[in-house]
Amino acid sequence: MRKRMAALALALCLVLGGCALKKEGEDASLLGRAAGFGEELALLTVDGREIPAWRYLYWLAFTCDQVREKYKDSGLTLDWETPVTGGTLADYAKDQALANTALYATVENWAERYGCVLSEAERAALVETWREQAEARGGEEAYLKELADLGLDRLRSEELTEVGMLYAKLYQLCLVEGSELSGLLGTVDSLTVDRILIRNGEDREAAREKAAEVFSRLNGAEDPAAAFSALALEGDDPAGPRTFLPGDGTLPQALEEAAEALEEGQYSGILESEEGFSILRRLAGEGKSLAGEVFDRLLQEAAEGAQVQTAPAYDSLDAAAFDAALLELRENRE
Repeated sequence: MRKRMAALALALCLVLGGCALKKEGEDASLLGRAAGFGEELALLTVDGREIPAWRYLYWLAFTCDQVREKYKDSGLTLDWETPVTGGTLADYAKDQALANTALYATVENWAERYGCVLSEAERAALVETWREQAEARGGEEAYLKELADLGLDRLRSEELTEVGMLYAKLYQLCLVEGSELSGLLGTVDSLTVDRILIRNGEDREAAREKAAEVFSRLNGAEDPAAAFSALALEGDDPAGPRTFLPGDGTLPQALEEAAEALEEGQYSGILESEEGFSILRRLAGEGKSLAGEVFDRLLQEAAEGAQVQTAPAYDSLDAAAFDAALLELRENRE
């Protein structure tokens, strides 16, 4: 699985950017009422940046909604006490919301560090973003009704959207040769490999024998590089040469480790995995850019490694109780 959590989470808020305008006299404390504490409370800090409660609660509500939808689609009954890796389903919801909150805070911290700010034109574009999104949802009234359950007003939604815009500016800055941020891209090594794959099929032993035959042909070739390319095309992996970041799931871990041990131009022995038998050849990077993937990985690692301090209200927050209270509040809204 390609680890693009940063881009995915940020893209989400670009979709939701310019959310509900607060109606006159409307109570905008939906999230705080469900949690039982004030939405402007400094619920946590991320590398020293104070985060108001509403930001975290927004992501907690989003995560709870996601989980509920998945259970509904699968026909299962949602139980927040269901054991999952690292605790319960409720623990997962809190952790995922914290990860998204820390990610956004890290973008803001990076923007300050590298001098990224929004221009007047970019801020003005927020108004146009709101107009377009409201129009796409059937008008402002329909859009307000759809988004009111998120517990956001226009100022808050624009704040989140601005973080998404800062993310885009940071990425563009990392592509500027000589910039301080561009130097980070060279700190992550990529792998470029080609692969000959013989899938198991119904007879694993037959696949093993075929792999041995292919390996013998490769070893006996006058031009092993050309032979490898030809044999890869005959094999069961149609992807061809690919460049990827270690740990992103492009290859099984054992194959990835074998590829990392190869010199450029060198090919491996026969490697066995669940899908069959592989022979790998490591290639030069061929100038293929993984700037986006590297940037996302660095940002993600920074967010995961950030120093996070939480207030007592966070520690005592029960995701299951929050979700139940939020559902009830939504149902009772006019």
